[in-house]
Amino acid sequence: MLACDAVETVLDERGQPVSRWDGVTTKPHPVTGEPVPDENERLPLQRYLNPRQAEWPQANFIVGNPPFIGNKRMRDALGDGYVEALRGVWKDMPELADLVMFWWHHAAQFVATGKTQRFGLITTNSLTQTFNRRVVQGALDKGISLAFAIPDHPWVDSADGAAVRTAMTVGTVAGGEGRLLSVIDEREGKAKGWE
Repeated sequence: MLACDAVETVLDERGQPVSRWDGVTTKPHPVTGEPVPDENERLPLQRYLNPRQAEWPQANFIVGNPPFIGNKRMRDALGDGYVEALRGVWKDMPELADLVMFWWHHAAQFVATGKTQRFGLITTNSLTQTFNRRVVQGALDKGISLAFAIPDHPWVDSADGAAVRTAMTVGTVAGGEGRLLSVIDEREGKAKGWE
């Protein structure tokens, strides 16, 4: 979603790298024993030079499963520099939109301008929540129609077993009546992934 000429480490007035906690590593608190941030585990702050929207290749269809990173976790996962550059070049995106919505928005722009026929994306089910919904509504206002949608579908990440809820959408400018499907029953299965 972001292109740039280079990435450089931010330096302080003495020329030393500026860093932050890595957002992951903890240690036990000396009194309570509860996990607290380990101040020794640091990541350098980075600055993106000449950031701009990444160019996508021409395609008839866009199909994907963009990263599921909520707006509250973006800085921990991607770093302050990336998030600031991303939000700086995608000014038409709501400040609190999840990362996946940048993909959704860009795919919808491709379809709305006739560069692409359709897009189909798996996103988090937060697609229907206020700030993300603004992205969807903006596309609908510009002529995008949802040809297919499942707004709330279970998903289990086989790597760590995390259960999340997803949304699946197909966008087009063809208009007409779309199909809205709903999950009506869920059961735990023994299979891993699709079979």
